[in-house]
Amino acid sequence: FASTRRPCPLRAMAAMLPLRSGAVMEELGLAISAYTAMRGAAAAAAAAPAPEAEKRTAAQPSQPTKASPSTSPSASPSASPADGKLRVLCLHGYVQNGEVFRQKTGSVRKVMKGCEFEFIDAPHSAVGAFPDSAAADFDAAGVATEGVGPRGWWHAGENAKREAGQEWVRPAMAQVCDGWEASLEHARSEIAALGRFDGVFAFSQGCAVATALLREAREGGFEPLADARFAILVGGFLPREEKVASMMRGSGAPLALHTLHVTGTADTFVPRPRSEELAELFDGGRGAWLEHQGRHGVPT
Repeated sequence: FASTRRPCPLRAMAAMLPLRSGAVMEELGLAISAYTAMRGAAAAAAAAPAPEAEKRTAAQPSQPTKASPSTSPSASPSASPADGKLRVLCLHGYVQNGEVFRQKTGSVRKVMKGCEFEFIDAPHSAVGAFPDSAAADFDAAGVATEGVGPRGWWHAGENAKREAGQEWVRPAMAQVCDGWEASLEHARSEIAALGRFDGVFAFSQGCAVATALLREAREGGFEPLADARFAILVGGFLPREEKVASMMRGSGAPLALHTLHVTGTADTFVPRPRSEELAELFDGGRGAWLEHQGRHGVPT
C-alpha cells in the first residue's frame, strides 16, 4: 500500500506529545494506514463503473424484484462508509457523557482525519455523585453540564452505605462496581444499533467497558467489535472488583489488536501503574505509550 497510504491518525496524535515507544508506534502507524488504504481501495472498487458485459446484461428486460432488507445497504447499519474512513467507537469517563467527550476530543479528532467517530452515553445518572470535598479535585476530567447531564458506567457500591465521616470512594477504587452489568447490556444495545467498528477511543471508566466488549468480541460474543483493529485508551484502569476484572481477562489470552495507552504524569486519580494493569490484558508487542504532563483527561 506504499502508494496509497494516508497519514496515520494515531501517529499524528502521538506527534502531539513525547512518545516513549517509537518502534511500536511505527508498526501501529503502518498497520492502521495500510488498513485505511485497503478500505479506501475496496470502496473505490465497489463504486467503479461496471464492465461492458455487465452493462449489457443489466440492460436486458427482467422482472422487478423487491430488495431484501438483509442485503440492502441502507438497511444494514454495518455497511462501511463509502469514503473508507475507519469507524471509531467513543466511550466517555465518569460524570461525562457522549457530547462532553466529543467536545473534549476535538483536537485529537482533528488530526485523526481518516476516522469517523460515534459517541454513546452511559446509562447511569451521576448527578451529585461527588461530595463537595471531592468535586473540586475532579476538574481535569470535566463534570458534564450539557447533553444528558453527568453519566457513569458504574458507581462505587461502597458509597451507598457510607456513613457520616466515612471516606468517599472513587469509582476507580471501588471494590463493588454498582451498575456494571446494566451498563454492559446498555452498551451492547447502543453499539449494535450503530453497526461495526474498526477501533475504539475511550477515557477512564470507558476504557474498562471498551476492554470488556473487546474481550467478548475476540471470544465470539459481540459482532460489532469483531473487526476492531486498534484501541486508544486514555487514563484507563482495571477495576478493583474481581468479578469485573475476571470478565475483562476472559480466557487470559492477550487481546490481539494495536493499542495506544495514554497517561498523565500529574494524574492522581489513575496513575500510570493502574493503566499498566489494564495494558497487560493486551498484546504488548502491539502496544505503545503516550505520556503527557497533564492530569486525568484527554491531552490537547
